[in-house]
Amino acid sequence: MGDSEWLAILGSAEIMKDAYTSPPDQSECRLHYFQIDEREASVTFGFDTSRLPSKAPADWRVKGYNTVEFYVKFTGVKQLRASGWDFTVRDAEVSLTRLEDEGLSVSLASEGAHISFVAARVLIPRVRSYLAGQE
Repeated sequence: MGDSEWLAILGSAEIMKDAYTSPPDQSECRLHYFQIDEREASVTFGFDTSRLPSKAPADWRVKGYNTVEFYVKFTGVKQLRASGWDFTVRDAEVSLTRLEDEGLSVSLASEGAHISFVAARVLIPRVRSYLAGQE
């Protein structure tokens, strides 16, 4: 995603405002989850980051959590196109462009796969923290 669109999406979500003074930029986040839900015409991406929030809840600090996971859900999805399904999600590049008609053009690409769609809206439905082991 373009940094400005990424920060605008994360920065507009109350759940992120409550935790971060400024949200993590895209380079600090890894894609770990991808779901297409045809029933809701939605696509959800899950990201994690080791950049802890500046306003983290006290129990996150006490428990020694070192990773934050959050989901970006795109709704009102149309024009979904997929070619290939041979990729490791963490290696995929995500891009987002705001369209003139207020929609969003989204693509997920890596070697062997490309998925693109247009979404009417985007929201952050979930944020949680946990203790991740060393890789």
